[in-house]
Amino acid sequence: MNTVVELDVTDLDSKGRGVGRLQGVVVFVDGGLPGDRVRASIVRSRASGKGHYLAELVAVVRPSPDRVRPPCPVAAACGGCQLMALSYPAQLRWKTRRVREALRRIGHLEAVPVADCLGAPRQLGYRNKAQFPVSAVRGKGLVAGLYRRGTHAVVPVESCLLQRPPGDRVVAAAVEVARESGLEAYDEESGRGLLRHILVRVSSDGREAMAVFVTARSSFPAGRRLAAALRKRVPEVRTVVQNVNTRRTNVILGPRNIVLSGPGHIHDTLAGLRFRVSVSSFFQVNPEQAEALYGVVADMAEGARRVVDVYSGVGTVALYLARTLSGLEEVTGIESNPEAVRDAAANARSNGIGKAVFICGDAAGVLKEMSRAGARPDTVIVDPPRKGCERAVLETLADMDCRRVVYISCNPATLARDLAVLAARGYRAERVQPVDMFPQTTHVESCSLVVRRERT
Repeated sequence: MNTVVELDVTDLDSKGRGVGRLQGVVVFVDGGLPGDRVRASIVRSRASGKGHYLAELVAVVRPSPDRVRPPCPVAAACGGCQLMALSYPAQLRWKTRRVREALRRIGHLEAVPVADCLGAPRQLGYRNKAQFPVSAVRGKGLVAGLYRRGTHAVVPVESCLLQRPPGDRVVAAAVEVARESGLEAYDEESGRGLLRHILVRVSSDGREAMAVFVTARSSFPAGRRLAAALRKRVPEVRTVVQNVNTRRTNVILGPRNIVLSGPGHIHDTLAGLRFRVSVSSFFQVNPEQAEALYGVVADMAEGARRVVDVYSGVGTVALYLARTLSGLEEVTGIESNPEAVRDAAANARSNGIGKAVFICGDAAGVLKEMSRAGARPDTVIVDPPRKGCERAVLETLADMDCRRVVYISCNPATLARDLAVLAARGYRAERVQPVDMFPQTTHVESCSLVVRRERT
């Protein structure tokens, strides 16, 4: 269509797009913020029935009082920081409202108290993990960056303001050694090329870093030479790994890891505990806010004696509770990623925690086995991926007659859906605490206390 219109932006959607209305039809405006009066070019129309318009920002006629100048020079193009032009207090208000609205609209849970989102003391330089797609740019050769908003076109990024040091130096050096070795960037459309992504993990103190070359095939003759060159240029790099992803997919990591140099993992600390973290293992990307989140979890789990931690990753929650809750007798972690389970067991040993056990397997299957064996935990922690819990997990928890569920979520929509499932099985969500784990982005973490209703 490419029709230019003027309208007021009143909200944001879950992708961070401004939301306005044109003759009663919803318009999504990339780059628009609540309180803006904008001119926007409509690029796609879906206005029949319950449709909408998609529009691109042309100009801000009257800026929102919450609009700020982004500190990043590529913020307008890059899709990584959708909210960087929104003041931080406004980001927190929107995230609180997003959780409340999801519970109301999706879960039909009108009366659940949702506290104000806990803000992060550090809004930049907080990420201990980042992944950068690579591409070939005319005149520059191989580059790493982030996807342009709404596309898979790579915006070259020399410095990502969300990364902890020495992340930028690791990425820059990895690109250099890849160029020098003549590595060809993977092309999604043709399937040609080798190098898909560069992934970096760094410890909280910046002393240890991991670099991962994600390749489209397992053959990587230059791999060990690249690893040696990279470790020489950035001494903080303790290990270099090749991850093999042969699939034509948007998923970043494949199932196979090949250690090119070092032990294949790094160590990080969280709340006074030391953790071993491998390539595919889940570990919170913002350790400072993770401590705040786990403090909320411990408060909601107060008095627990027998805990099951579902989707336990490298054992951060389980070991935190084992160290924090005075009356805790045992905690069992369930995790499907074998690498993460090995890390969790090693982490329990290195921290001298004997009351934690970790089981590798499908969450629903392991819970059913535990139920058949007569296990009756008084508290279950669930920390699922964005897609939320499998329904079988929630049904089994209800069958086990668990008294209390503490649900950690990174997706308000699937949280609302799952809390509604538990509500139908006799549970009540007592309170929800959002936590800003990901400043400058649309993502929001939350922790919910869910208790079994008294039977009459």
